[in-house]
Amino acid sequence: MNTSKDTETAEKANVRLLSPLNVWGLSFGCAVGWGAFMMPGNLFLPHAGPVGSILAIALGSIAMLVIGANFCKLAQKYRDNGGFFAYVREVMGHDHAFLAAWALIVTYLSIIWANATAVVVLVRFYFGGVLQWGFHYKLAGFDVYAGEILTTWLLLIAFGLFSAFAGKAKRPVNTMLALLLFFGILLLFSGVLAMSPRHASFYPAFDPDIGGTPFLQIFSMLMVAPWMFFGFESVTHGGEEFRFPIQHTFPIIIIAVIATFLAYSLPIAIAVMGSPAEFATWHEYITSLSHLQGFDALPVFHGVDALLGPGGMALLAATVLAGIFTGINGLYRGCSFLLQSMAKDDLLPAVFATQAEDGTPRKAVFLILLVSLPIPFLGRTAIVWLVDAITISGSIAYAYVSLCRYRTARSENDSAGMFMGIAGLLLSLFFFFCPIVPDLLLGSTLETESYLLLAVWSILGLIYYWYVFKHDKQERFGKSFSLCTILLFLNFFSTALWLRQVIITKIPLAHMGGYAPIHEILNHNSTIQIVLIMLILLFMADIFTTMRKREHAMNKVVAAQQLASRTRGAYLSNMTHDIGLTMDAIMSYVKLARENGEDYKDKAGRCPHDALNGLYQGILHTDSISHYFLHLVREMENVDRIQSNKLKLYPVPTDIRYNLKQVKDIFTEQMQDKNISFMVYTEELENPYVYCDKNRLQRILLNLISLAYIFTPVGGSIAVTLAQKGFAYHKETAEDSYQHFQLYADYELRIHNSDAAMPPEIREKLLHDSDWEQLFQSQSPERGLAITKHLIELFQGSLNIVSEPKEGTEIMIALTLPLAKQSIVPIHMEQETANMI
Repeated sequence: MNTSKDTETAEKANVRLLSPLNVWGLSFGCAVGWGAFMMPGNLFLPHAGPVGSILAIALGSIAMLVIGANFCKLAQKYRDNGGFFAYVREVMGHDHAFLAAWALIVTYLSIIWANATAVVVLVRFYFGGVLQWGFHYKLAGFDVYAGEILTTWLLLIAFGLFSAFAGKAKRPVNTMLALLLFFGILLLFSGVLAMSPRHASFYPAFDPDIGGTPFLQIFSMLMVAPWMFFGFESVTHGGEEFRFPIQHTFPIIIIAVIATFLAYSLPIAIAVMGSPAEFATWHEYITSLSHLQGFDALPVFHGVDALLGPGGMALLAATVLAGIFTGINGLYRGCSFLLQSMAKDDLLPAVFATQAEDGTPRKAVFLILLVSLPIPFLGRTAIVWLVDAITISGSIAYAYVSLCRYRTARSENDSAGMFMGIAGLLLSLFFFFCPIVPDLLLGSTLETESYLLLAVWSILGLIYYWYVFKHDKQERFGKSFSLCTILLFLNFFSTALWLRQVIITKIPLAHMGGYAPIHEILNHNSTIQIVLIMLILLFMADIFTTMRKREHAMNKVVAAQQLASRTRGAYLSNMTHDIGLTMDAIMSYVKLARENGEDYKDKAGRCPHDALNGLYQGILHTDSISHYFLHLVREMENVDRIQSNKLKLYPVPTDIRYNLKQVKDIFTEQMQDKNISFMVYTEELENPYVYCDKNRLQRILLNLISLAYIFTPVGGSIAVTLAQKGFAYHKETAEDSYQHFQLYADYELRIHNSDAAMPPEIREKLLHDSDWEQLFQSQSPERGLAITKHLIELFQGSLNIVSEPKEGTEIMIALTLPLAKQSIVPIHMEQETANMI
């Protein structure tokens, strides 16, 4: 499977496919559906009257324009078919993007299911029981028939196949249906207006039977604005396919919102103007709906039937079907692109991230179809319960996109953008809390089952987040504590509201049957709530535990990186220190050679023996020190091994006296410049030939003598003594399952400098503090001794310091080294050692 190739092919196929009219059709068609023709009789007029409802829809349109301005601005910045999910992911991270996606999915699917099952209801109104055959059962008061289930399946499958395989034909078909929906409503309104004798009878403007002021009635209807408009943002799932500048999206959204306002407002006017003549006012008609049957119980359908006859009813049926079909088709498309984006971020299996040559994410379409097939068995009533709850999930998505707009505007110092983001966020919070809190507003209380479905949706979201979090190999999720807090709040809040609503609805049973029935019901539902809460706490506890483990592991990684950084810096600093000493020695001997060369030049070609010998010695010492200098430069390549504490010794056969000679050569000229008596003694060594890392042994001597040089006053003295302690002895070692016996000898190096006492606190820190990395960060004299201390530990030697005022300081190093045969020591080393100190 070559996903990148598929994506590239699809991108080429999808370039500039959506015109402004196509985008308008998507936005308007997804926002308006079956509900526009049903809500005038069962929601708008009974709770706010005609004027109050239209004003509420107008205010809701303005609120949606604020939301629209926010997501259009983000679409310009992040041109991605993932829509809200992509925007939140880029601005707030994968954790919050998950919740935004979860809110979008349940809302899109709910609208698809509501529109699909609405066809069956429409057939019942127009053709009676033509589909009511086969097996039959009743669920939540709604009769479910096999014929209606099959019809709904055929509709879902037909639109699923159309979305998957129709290619470019989807766009003009959806646009024509959206135009039919819009102009159908205009024509129906115009016809009813022309034929109605009550075209001016909007009295009373508000519902007189509902308590509260007209303002409260308007405000109550305003809170369902997301329910009415949700889907108009689905154009964000086509941002990569616009054939016009994406900056022009917002004007298209404005036109779509205005069209949506008309699509919801004009049916209210049709319901009022077409009310039966036997009722004095629309109010009397609405209050009598529960006693009426057929089209008489549906104000919009009755008004068209009574005033426009069969022709009007045919146009109304075509208009309603256009609204249903545009909603299903548009949200199939939007939801499939959302699922594809989620799959690309590993929220779904990777197979759903692929797409066909025409750019359609077919496997995501088939997933939507597969999930939708069981829905017809639930019946229309259960779908309505779920749809009632989508105002809450839609508000979560709108809140996220508004917060993202605010954050991006703040980073760009865009005051207007920040204002729009805050305004959208506050509106979204109102849309979230006002419908969900029981009895907060007029008619705002959801059905008890809707609260239960909301709780189930929240818990399923938590469980799915837990699953994604546990399988997140890239550790992109679990970084936001605020997301976990929101999930906890949603779960506890929704379960608590559900139990509260159960209690309120069951209290009347106490008046009829006494305490026993309600006691049993409350016990049963309380047990369910306890189980739900235990599940919530179980999954959240595991999430927090895993987050804590990840945090601990991350802290260890950060600490290791900080230690590595300090060690790297210390290593380079120490190497610079040693290179500086070596360069000083080289420059001293080059100066000596130059001075002797000047003497030779002054003698006009006659070179005195002393000048020639001085020139030779200067060059010889320079060559010797240059080899050590080359070693230091090559050591800088080992910085990675230093920071991982994997530095190793590389012992070679050497004459230990030769190391002292090289170090003496480095410091001789510097000692003379400071008038310091510098002496190097080697007592009669029985075994001068050993195996050791001669370069690092030189570093030990180099740092110690450098330290003595710094603290010894002018005219002082420094003495370096090398002695063998005792006779050589055999030591047994194990290697490759064989026993070996190797000769070893103990050696002691002493560096004594006069009139330079070491402060006791420094001596104690060096002798007893094992954190040599920290000492590397310090300044002289601690740093020089810290280098020495670490190298001595590599040699498995020991360090001791004796310092007394006016007596000076003596540093003693004890080393145990394996002996080497003289014959295998390099000949040039023996020759130079012959001219020993």
